[in-house]
Amino acid sequence: MTITETVTVRPLAVDDDEELAEAQRVMRDSALLGRPWGKVPSLREFTIDMRKPSSSERLEPYVAVLEGQVAGLLLMWFPLHDNTKFTWFDLHVDPLLRQRGVGSALAEKAVERTRADGRTTALVEFHVPDDNREDHEYARFARRHGFTYANTEIRRILDLPVDPALLQGFADEAAERHEGYRIETHVGGLPEELRQSYCDCFNQLAVDAPTGEIDFEEESLTPQTYAEELGRMAEQGRTPITTVAIDPSGAVVAYNDLVTRAEEPAEVMQWGTLVRREHRGHRLGMAVKARGLQELARIAPDAKRVQTCNAEQNAHMVGVNEDLGFRRVEALLAYQRKLDA
Repeated sequence: MTITETVTVRPLAVDDDEELAEAQRVMRDSALLGRPWGKVPSLREFTIDMRKPSSSERLEPYVAVLEGQVAGLLLMWFPLHDNTKFTWFDLHVDPLLRQRGVGSALAEKAVERTRADGRTTALVEFHVPDDNREDHEYARFARRHGFTYANTEIRRILDLPVDPALLQGFADEAAERHEGYRIETHVGGLPEELRQSYCDCFNQLAVDAPTGEIDFEEESLTPQTYAEELGRMAEQGRTPITTVAIDPSGAVVAYNDLVTRAEEPAEVMQWGTLVRREHRGHRLGMAVKARGLQELARIAPDAKRVQTCNAEQNAHMVGVNEDLGFRRVEALLAYQRKLDA
């Protein structure tokens, strides 16, 4: 237990429905402050995340209590099979209780737990206005606590529906470049025969996508952990819409993941897109994105927006998104604190 002045930091009582609801409220109020496009897990989604352990990463949730009420939330992830020198954390403070040491107490807890677990780098991200990166209060907060800037991603939003003729035009143009590949979309998870090659493809994203000063290693998703994640998503009311490019050998060599949510059907997240290096130059990135959006229009006609993030320096994928009509709304700044330095 950590105490800073009148702020007490302790583990979140995950079996306490009332405290879970209060912690989720703090996260929601914090994440949506000044961000009308901001998205947070619903109470149902949040509860499942807090109570259902993952075999690939350990989640440690903490609350900051001020004058008897939950004033802040810290979520820490400890990867178990890859990138084990890192912790990731997400930090929220009730907007009505800021400037009272809550954020500082939670940041100190994150560093303390990273060090205690034998890890050397703590990572955190903050959403800030695109035109106010250096001097935003979150950037100043990160620097004040010993974190250094590491990378920038840009959040973009695509308003739906997209003109069907535009999507078909992009799909047709891409098809001229990827003869011999087939493009397929699967809802709710990939069939067994595609899961291993999808995992091989997915695991490359951490090392292929630009990450600035952060030195990630390849991830270790397996068909078993993929199935586990599908089960979690089903419980949460989330549905993956995965579009893949399959080469003549039958292997997945490119993918695009869209995710819908039963409790917020208007909002869709684009989680990841990757084309394996040896298969680039065939417009497979555009092919899987365009087909995914075509299938989304059919499967989820009530969807109004798609959100995604790309590294600022990822010119090719940014170009594909902009061609499709994504517009930029904010910056996502990554900071790291190396504890062995």
